[in-house]
Amino acid sequence: MNGIVAENGMLVTDEMIAGWETALERDEWPSGWENVGEVYEGRLPSSMADSVTLSVKIPTPMKRVIDSEARSEGKTTSAYVRGVLADSLMAIA
Repeated sequence: MNGIVAENGMLVTDEMIAGWETALERDEWPSGWENVGEVYEGRLPSSMADSVTLSVKIPTPMKRVIDSEARSEGKTTSAYVRGVLADSLMAIA
């Protein structure tokens, strides 16, 4: 196979992957890459299979800010709010 077509339509070749691998091994961002979120060290979160829904009423302007912040970090609203809650709980632990 000569390459893979990414979701955005870009053709990803074996040469591109090798170049990315080389850059990452040197702790460098490959050319054209950008960080779209925070880097978390440690254990990956457990499966969402054991998750429950928490319904909370918030003012409409607050929801708009949350949605905007989530978009700017490249996250879903749910993922962003989970992160904010986790950070807050870690701060008081």
